[in-house]
Amino acid sequence: MFDATPPSREVNVVPSSLPSDQAESLAPPLYIRNINNFSAFKDVLIKTVDPKGFTLAVDDVESSKLDSNQKTTFTQHTKSTCLKNITTFTKRKLFILQWIPSYSGDDFLGDLLAGITIGLTVIPQSMALASIVGVPAQYGLYSSFVGTFIYLLFGTSKVVPMGPTAIVGLLINNTIGTRGSAYATLLCFLTGIIQTLMSFAGLGIIVNFISVPVSSGFTSASAILIITSQVKDLIGVKGGGGNLFKMVRTVLEHINNISMGDTVMGFGCIAAVMLLKAFSTTRIGSKEEELQTMWQKYVNKAIWAIGAFRNSFVVIVCSIICYWCVHKTNHDITSDWPPPIPFKVIGKIPYGLPHLQWPEFSNNDESFFDMIFFMGSGIIVIPLISLLENISLCRTFAEGKPVDTDQELLAIGLANLGNSFFQGFTGSGAIARGALNYSSGVRTPLGGLYTGLTVMAALVYLTPYFYYIPKTSLAAVIIAASFMMVDVNIVKQIYRSKKRDLVLMLITFFSCLFLPLEYGVLIGIVANVGFIMFSAAKPKISIQVQKNHDGIKYLLLTPDRYLIFPSMEHVRQTITKHGLALGIPVVIDGSSIFEADFTTANVFAMMSRDFSKKGQFLYLFNLKPSVANVFKGIKNCNIFLCANKDELDELLRKHFGPSQIQEQYQNETIWTSKL
Repeated sequence: MFDATPPSREVNVVPSSLPSDQAESLAPPLYIRNINNFSAFKDVLIKTVDPKGFTLAVDDVESSKLDSNQKTTFTQHTKSTCLKNITTFTKRKLFILQWIPSYSGDDFLGDLLAGITIGLTVIPQSMALASIVGVPAQYGLYSSFVGTFIYLLFGTSKVVPMGPTAIVGLLINNTIGTRGSAYATLLCFLTGIIQTLMSFAGLGIIVNFISVPVSSGFTSASAILIITSQVKDLIGVKGGGGNLFKMVRTVLEHINNISMGDTVMGFGCIAAVMLLKAFSTTRIGSKEEELQTMWQKYVNKAIWAIGAFRNSFVVIVCSIICYWCVHKTNHDITSDWPPPIPFKVIGKIPYGLPHLQWPEFSNNDESFFDMIFFMGSGIIVIPLISLLENISLCRTFAEGKPVDTDQELLAIGLANLGNSFFQGFTGSGAIARGALNYSSGVRTPLGGLYTGLTVMAALVYLTPYFYYIPKTSLAAVIIAASFMMVDVNIVKQIYRSKKRDLVLMLITFFSCLFLPLEYGVLIGIVANVGFIMFSAAKPKISIQVQKNHDGIKYLLLTPDRYLIFPSMEHVRQTITKHGLALGIPVVIDGSSIFEADFTTANVFAMMSRDFSKKGQFLYLFNLKPSVANVFKGIKNCNIFLCANKDELDELLRKHFGPSQIQEQYQNETIWTSKL
């Protein structure tokens, strides 16, 4: 390996600590040949030989070759790193790539059954939800298949059935009024854009600022509004309005025109749906499936299926009744006149799938900005509520796994964006359909593929038969589902847990009930933030007069939470009041202070100077390093920072001698208080 004669490719290794002539006199130069990887050789040599005692000298020709090789290696490494980063980013955002490699035959069967089940459920529901939005029934179907295809690519939850929901539909109605499908589609487009941008900005965390009491109050109020909005179709009268008072007033104004046929059928449908739901919980044989016979398992699955398809079952039966009535009158269904029967039916629905087209960004009377100004705060509220509804569903069936809110924002944002190009309106993950999806045995998000295909098949093959669906049956389906959204039990739980949260829930509930829904939501969120700030502004402080082993008494104050700017006035008054009144050293136990800001440090610095003028001192101990650094950044500060109790005792002993102790504290008593 070594040779005394210089080869054609060589590296000269000489001692660098000596002059070159002395180095050569001590030992001949060492030449090493056959260096294929100079960088690797250099690393090994530096590890083997003292790097301060030797230098590497390379001839100019070899140096240029090595520089060229290193540049090529660096370029290749850079390309490889960029490709790896792109692959990682794509795999993280295109979530299907994380689970599709392990997709199995059992997954296929589970997803197929669950997907078809949700598809048959969403067909009547989506047409009913279109009436809440205030658009024709076909737009509910248009909103129920594109989003499912997009969500299965980006979504993280297997149970989310992307599509129309009652709560979002009610918000859309309050936002667009009677402006129709063009406004609903544009709102869907804007919602998708906002949610996608929020995802890349990492704003999914914003959903954590909406507490359970606010969410529960909003959901319960929405359920009541949804039920009220469907009463008009249930009894066959005209109605409308954006809040509870307007809905009730418009229905009462037309109560004389009530349709007995619709009323009887509607209430019959509600009773049938509720009874079938109760029946679906019935089981024969042992409660444990392993102990059931094969016959018992089949019967129990049949009972479950009846409950799962209860909405479709009720709508189909009612449609058959209307079909018989229409054909008995020999009515021409191609005409624009409604059939002369005791029930109001949906009527004609356009055949086939919707065309791919851009949303309408303007019309003959209004520009794009006019349309945005008309929709107002709904453009901001609907993306948040859509996210909240979806995240609530994901967390309910997360099975202990964390929920990536930013990824879910991206998934539903792109899904809504896709819906808008097929004349759909904004959707999310409906909790009721999600629960059905879970109980149907869905295995992966690919179940959404079969849901979407089922809806597409209905649009292609079943639209002529949708003519006979009575509106009252669809209203009954929505009303029955909304009954389950009113959570009365949580009121008792919140009352027993924390009464202040019950106040927050009631504020949100009544605001949403009697004001436009989007304003009620904002009031609930603002009230929630206000309660948080109020709690931060008045931390609990334990106050004690203690005596250490040297007999030195001091005032010990222990805050129970973070100290930030809203709380500093309360903290300053408490410390100053008791500290100056007693005239003894003031000690702050920072074991529970996990956050502080500049305002905190500045206020403490001012208090320390005030105490110093009175011959007192201010001590802080047990601070976390991050909190201690905040106080160290303040100049002209007379605060003494102690790492622990021993350092505190040492400083107290240094500042106060036995004579001072005898004179100052002989009449003091130890006491404890808590503010």
